[in-house]
Parts: sequence; structure tokens; C-alpha cells
Amino acid sequence: MRLAQWWQRLSPREQLLAGLAGVALFLVVVRYGVVGPYLDYTSALEEEMEQDWQRVFKMERQSTRVQQVGERLNLLRQQFNTTWLKLIPGATPSVAAANLQERVRTLASQNGLDLVTTQVMRDEAIGEFRKATVQVTLRGDLPAAANFLAGVEYGDWRLAVATLEVRSAYTPRLAQTGNRGPLTITLEVSGVMQGAEAPVVADNPEADPSEADDAAAATDDASPTDESAPEAETSGTDGLQEE
Repeated sequence: MRLAQWWQRLSPREQLLAGLAGVALFLVVVRYGVVGPYLDYTSALEEEMEQDWQRVFKMERQSTRVQQVGERLNLLRQQFNTTWLKLIPGATPSVAAANLQERVRTLASQNGLDLVTTQVMRDEAIGEFRKATVQVTLRGDLPAAANFLAGVEYGDWRLAVATLEVRSAYTPRLAQTGNRGPLTITLEVSGVMQGAEAPVVADNPEADPSEADDAAAATDDASPTDESAPEAETSGTDGLQEE
């Protein structure tokens, strides 16, 4: 009632100014009381949607990367398994050395060489694996020796010739007959042993990547603590040694 009386006492010009002031005040209230909070809400919502989209994109990229890493891991496991199968069989250095001796003896027999002596050297640690070494003395001609070395270096097992010494039994009497005489070859053949545990199967997609390390650690733990090399073994005849 008082507001109506107050409005009636105003002149038309004052009523116009008061009306304009009221409209301006209403617009200010709407702008900062309704529109402003709504714009802030929509801006925050858009920012949150942008962050959610970035998270989804990152998760998709990581999902693709995990698949690629899994494929790469399986490939490395397959390569490791292939290489592991070419190592010297044996859970302990003594067993591996015996297998290596038998391998050298077989190669020498296949290539027509006489095995004079064999001696097992001290095994060495190579990371989590161990290397077995055998020193052998052979006797035969040059082509047979070349075939033997090729069989050692390029055979099914990953072996290496560490040292090589070749001596000839050349004498003037043999030279007159055109016979150069047999060669005496002393060399060390070495290779890495497999160990006690087999590697992780590559076809198992749910295998823990740490299983390969555990298998290698088990192989290293299975090696005996005694580092002494076995005694030398002589397999040649007394007649060959006396010559």
C-alpha cells in the first residue's frame, strides 16, 4: 500500500527513471545470479567431459600398447626357448661337462679323428648361467680336423672353440714317402649349460613376465657350490701317448 502511494506521488519522469532502474537491477540479478552460475556450471561440465575423453583415449592407447608389449614378450620368450634348447644339457656342471665330453667324442668319431685325451676344466659363471669347458687332444689329418671344427661351431649346440693348438708330426722320412703325417690338435671347447629349470612356455599369454627371471634364478641356485673341476680323464691308448 505504501509502495503504491509512493509510486503515485512520483512524477511521470521519475516513474520512468525508477522503472528503468528496476529493469537494470533485475537484469543485474539475472546475469550474476542465474546466467553466471549456469555458464560456470556448463564450463566445468565441458572441462570434465574433455578430461574424461582424454582418459578414454589414454586407456585405449595403453590397451593397444599392452597388446604390442605382450606380443613382443612372447616373441622374446620364443627366441629364448630356441636358444635355451641349444645350450649344453645338464642341471649341474659335472653333468653338463659329461654331456659335452660325449658330444666332442661323437664328433671326433664321426670325422675320423682319434681322441687322445680329454680334461674337464673349471666351470665359470656367466650371469645367471654357467659355462662348461672341456680340453681335448685329437689326432688326425687336416680335412678331418676342419670338419670337426665346423661341427663344433655350427652344430646343434651353441659351442665355441676357446683355444686351438695344432702340431704336425712331420719328419724327413715321411716327407720322402709323400706322407705329411697326422696332426695333433689340442683345443678347448666351451658352452653354456641349460641348468635345472626349463624356460617359461611362450604360448601361455597369462604367464607372469617375472617367471622367466625366477626360472633363471632357480637355475643359478641349482648349481653346486663346489667350484673344483673334476679330475682329468684320459681316453687315448698308451701307444698314441708315447709317440
